[in-house]
Amino acid sequence: MAWLMVRASAQVAMVVLLARWLGAQVYGEFITALAIASFFTPLAGMGLQAVVLREGAANPDKLYVLLKRALRIWRLAWVGATLLAALVGWAFLPRPASTPLFILLCAGEIGAGSLVELLGRSQQARQRPQRFGQLLAGLSLARLAALGALLALHELTLESWVLAYVSSSMAYAALVLRLAPCPAVDTTSLEHTDRQLVRLGLPFVSGAIAFRIQAEFNKPVLARLGYSLAGNFSVAQRAVDVANLPLMALQEALWPRVFASEDPRGRIFHSGSAIMALALLGGTLLAICAPLLPRLLGAGYAETASLLALLAWLPAVQVVRGLSNALLMAERRFDVLLRVYVFGTASAMLTNLVLILAYHLSGAVIAAYANEALVIGFQLLLARRPSRVNHS
Repeated sequence: MAWLMVRASAQVAMVVLLARWLGAQVYGEFITALAIASFFTPLAGMGLQAVVLREGAANPDKLYVLLKRALRIWRLAWVGATLLAALVGWAFLPRPASTPLFILLCAGEIGAGSLVELLGRSQQARQRPQRFGQLLAGLSLARLAALGALLALHELTLESWVLAYVSSSMAYAALVLRLAPCPAVDTTSLEHTDRQLVRLGLPFVSGAIAFRIQAEFNKPVLARLGYSLAGNFSVAQRAVDVANLPLMALQEALWPRVFASEDPRGRIFHSGSAIMALALLGGTLLAICAPLLPRLLGAGYAETASLLALLAWLPAVQVVRGLSNALLMAERRFDVLLRVYVFGTASAMLTNLVLILAYHLSGAVIAAYANEALVIGFQLLLARRPSRVNHS
């Protein structure tokens, strides 16, 4: 939890400094490009982070073999994911600032993010959860240090920030890789082929991509109408994300107890009620603090206050969805979860496209709530049907 708060604090500092010094227009350009790159970060990992964690924790003697094989797959997947992100950005962005710069940002964001998580999960598999948190927090702190250096030199522009962002990210990832334990192991001793490992990771990568698209697809759609709109909405959404972090940590702590409980529904209801109460309290505080944002960030963010006040209750809705997901997992309804991921991705893209193009920023807010409501309804509909497959 401590390292989660360190990471969150570093991210908040970066958002405030970048938004204030770059302005809504330029900040919107950066955050939109970053959003597109983030769609493909899970693809570079191919879901192997979760495979390394699950299989490595269950078979510690195979952990380093798994990690080395995963790193070999990651190298190829990183290149492919970067090229896909660059292609999508070239086709979708209304005015890319610089194609080489955008490709560089994609390579840095996708490569560093996926590699640090993969190495961190291997530490988690060794029963070192604090080390996992340290590695993720370190990436945010490295980027914040690069931003601080640019501000000290009075050299903060979009181009200089992208170069600093990528350099700090890749340098940190390379350092983590260099310091990672790397005993000599026979990679052929693993019974799974590379193709089988990728197949094991597919459910995890599909879920991760679905969540990224649902969270970030609104940025490129808003950018079609104006980068400043994407900048304003992103600041409000980041404030909501930070407020959501304690709720996510509480849910992560709850899941093992739910899965081990003889009455998962009862456990979710009793513990989930407390988390929901905290979410509602957090929403109230966000709504009260919303008018302070334009004073902190500048006149270009006048619309952010009303956006944050409207989005303040989104974490409470997301808690309902998270608890519903946990119940499906506890009941081993993985068939339902996969369909929910696919539905949620399609729903997010459709609702954002239709509502944002029709109602601009108000449409983005409506789409955020509408997609959550649609996914929860779809979950409930499928959960009421009997499972056709016994997922033992």
